Amino acid sequence: MENPEQKKSDSGFSSHMRAIRAAGPLFGSGIQLAASVVLMFFIGRWLDGLWNSTPWLMIVGLFFGFGAGLYNFIKIVSKVEKDKTKES
Repeated sequence: MENPEQKKSDSGFSSHMRAIRAAGPLFGSGIQLAASVVLMFFIGRWLDGLWNSTPWLMIVGLFFGFGAGLYNFIKIVSKVEKDKTKES
């Protein structure tokens, strides 16, 4: 549910500014995707050193980080698309 004041302030933006504002969550989700992959890589590498299982836990960590990040990315993109169709 949108606030009427919010809608009023949006009407003053140019189409370029509205596009940047709509893309903001997508930029953030891309960073989250990269961060989850890097974090799980290092956790897997640390566990490999702890349990002498090199490189298996690092590979598992990469796949897990990529899967979790991709899931979050798709969830955010679908929410942005849903909000975009609501506005139209």
